[in-house]
Amino acid sequence: MPNQLPSHAKVVIIGGGVVGCATAYHLTKLGVKDVVVLERKELTCGTTWAAAGLVVQLRGTPEMVRMTRHGYELYQEIEKETGQPTGFVKSGVINISTNEHRKHELEMLESLAISFGIENHPIDMAELKRRWPLINTDDILNAYYMPNDGVVNPVDTAMSMAIGARKGGAQIFEDTEVLDFEMKNNQVVGIKTDKGDIKCESMVLATGMWSRELGRKLGISVPIHACQHMHFVTLPIEGAYKGMPILRDQDGCLYFREEVGGLLIGAFEYGALPYGTKSIPSDWSFRELPEDMDHLEPLMENAINRVPELANAEIRRITTTAESFTPDNMYIMGEAPGMKKLYTACGMNSSGILCGAGVGKKTAEWIVEGYPKSGHIWEADNRRCFSWMMNTKWLKDRAPETPGNLYGIHFPFKQFETGRNVRMSPFHERLADRGACFGQLFGYERANWFAPEGVEPKYEYSFHRQNWFDHSAAEHMAVRENVGIYDLSSMANFIMQGNDALSILQKICGNDIDALVGKVVYTQMLNERGGIEADITVTKLEENRFFIVTAGATALRDFNYIERAIPEDAHAFIIDVSSSYAMLGVMGPNARKLMEKVTDADLSNEGFPYGTAKEISVGYATPLAVRMSFAGELGWELYVPCDFAAGMFDALMGAGKEFDVKLVGLHAVDSLRLERGFKHWPSDIDPEHTPLESGLGFAVKFDKGDFLGKAALLKQKEEGLKRKLVCFTIDDPEPLVYHDEPIYRNGELVSENTHAAYGHLLGSSVGMCYLTNPAGINNEWIGAGKYEIGVNGDKYPITIHLTAPHDPKGERARM
Repeated sequence: MPNQLPSHAKVVIIGGGVVGCATAYHLTKLGVKDVVVLERKELTCGTTWAAAGLVVQLRGTPEMVRMTRHGYELYQEIEKETGQPTGFVKSGVINISTNEHRKHELEMLESLAISFGIENHPIDMAELKRRWPLINTDDILNAYYMPNDGVVNPVDTAMSMAIGARKGGAQIFEDTEVLDFEMKNNQVVGIKTDKGDIKCESMVLATGMWSRELGRKLGISVPIHACQHMHFVTLPIEGAYKGMPILRDQDGCLYFREEVGGLLIGAFEYGALPYGTKSIPSDWSFRELPEDMDHLEPLMENAINRVPELANAEIRRITTTAESFTPDNMYIMGEAPGMKKLYTACGMNSSGILCGAGVGKKTAEWIVEGYPKSGHIWEADNRRCFSWMMNTKWLKDRAPETPGNLYGIHFPFKQFETGRNVRMSPFHERLADRGACFGQLFGYERANWFAPEGVEPKYEYSFHRQNWFDHSAAEHMAVRENVGIYDLSSMANFIMQGNDALSILQKICGNDIDALVGKVVYTQMLNERGGIEADITVTKLEENRFFIVTAGATALRDFNYIERAIPEDAHAFIIDVSSSYAMLGVMGPNARKLMEKVTDADLSNEGFPYGTAKEISVGYATPLAVRMSFAGELGWELYVPCDFAAGMFDALMGAGKEFDVKLVGLHAVDSLRLERGFKHWPSDIDPEHTPLESGLGFAVKFDKGDFLGKAALLKQKEEGLKRKLVCFTIDDPEPLVYHDEPIYRNGELVSENTHAAYGHLLGSSVGMCYLTNPAGINNEWIGAGKYEIGVNGDKYPITIHLTAPHDPKGERARM
């Protein structure tokens, strides 16, 4: 163990838990030897030591599966390199259901497992009892067995990667507390500790529960709040055996695994107890919290119901400690926005062992390659963490809900119940008065659907047609056949201006931004690989002034991407004006007629062509009217200063009575855009896919000059595509699909659904998928196949569409 802190290191990692050790290990594998890990007390003393060590491969998205699989494979092999075993045992995992909703969720997971190549199959009660002899099966409806999952010893696993890191050249310093940071030009260049100071080029924050406090010192958003987490271990029980499968009774909020002939029982309950709102003790080391038997008692009752023998078992140990949770149950990873070479790798939501190795690998790739080379991971990207999320009251209010959601039923469109009404558009009360049922995204309350008179605007969750299905269908058809208005004030809006603004946008965008004043350019921002970093519109307001619109969820990410592209000596400035503007979409065949009632502007095709923007009068307001449509119909997006927004809404709704205008929620907007074949980032397009593969080649102008990704795209164009994004519809009108269901070509698994919704005009579910052929893909190859989609264990024929299923030429928006 080194004693003297070096004066400099290429990378300094703060935190010696499983994530910090994994990051150091993977950095050395990528050739970075000059790595220092600083641990406040002892390695693993924060939360790693108290983990259950479950290694379960199946997660909700392909990106998360890649993360878990890396650890799953590494934990079985690393002992050969380090001599330190991880204690990996391939015990398998059994999931059970005790209600119809959970039963259906397990059936859905069977389809996802097929997409991700994970063995997961149903077992009957006889096999369940054989594999888990202690179980009470009286109330169990179905069970699934994943034979290849397992369990490790958490401390040994972290230590094995620490040994591997040291072998690769990294130095690890325990009993070294970080006191402060030296900053220069938005970069950490030095770290002050109680053992001396150390200069660095890059820094990684892998400090678990302490990350929020350190984030405040660094000026970055790391919205983490700790909650109490408990498990208890029994003395040996007859019937428990070494290597028995992990049992997950998620309806009881519990998991069970064998430990030294007894059982370890852990809980993920709703209403978890928040801990450390003000701060986490700096002297924390392998600390246990006082037992809260009132909180534990109902969980013990659930455990005894599932394993009756526990009523007679002797408890050997009850462990109550604290772990870090994030507001959306996802990790916080990547290079912090607004900073240089400062990375976060924290917020593991009790999945540190499960995904620690994957997080470490991706973090190391971010540092060395500039991006996670093994696959993008937007759902865990720290650029989704807005600064307002550091509000401690909001974090404390949200924290008790997040642990329970890990084992809750993952219904489609399920909403958080806590921490609501953070961000609201100027139309919020008016929409609420008209029956809006709101969903929350990045803190923004958005009208997802509207309840007619006499219907409560409240979700009734299901895996089948939910209670809003028919209401959303009526909204959808109003846009297709008449006129509808939707609130998309949650969209992010930037103003970019300056003498060099155009040249910078030309550099990062695939389309030609050098258009006439008033022209709206649809484009993707690209990376050097030709991958899609963002999907945006750019409107030229003046010669050196541009209005950029992107999705609200990716506002921080997209702003950061543009900001990083601005050279230090450039005359260009970007400002986020999202909170200054509200937006209403007026869409449908009668949109022009409605708008003509409230404006004196010429709305004809000659006076206001598709793809243009003008300031016009609407009532007493003067919005920027943009003639674009994400719904695929005639219409305008009206961007209006917030203090004029309510009056504009009233004017439109008043004039709309003549046309029976309908308010439209975002569920309908999603189904409308899918019928029209419009892509959504990151559901259908992302940094791993190019515009050529995604059917967006029309938005790339190769003759405009040099731009990021041009060389990669030209090479791809020359060599020919190997994969292509296509639309599909299910021939049967009944099945509902959402994302990642398996797609078969001629009986062989070839893809998975990127995203889908029910197309109410088409009368069936509609979605997208990437078809791949290593020998080269073309329309003839696609057309020669017979395609099916897997839904809940069954296969349904699907029709592949090479163009949009509805209005493939885009004529309706140009009427």
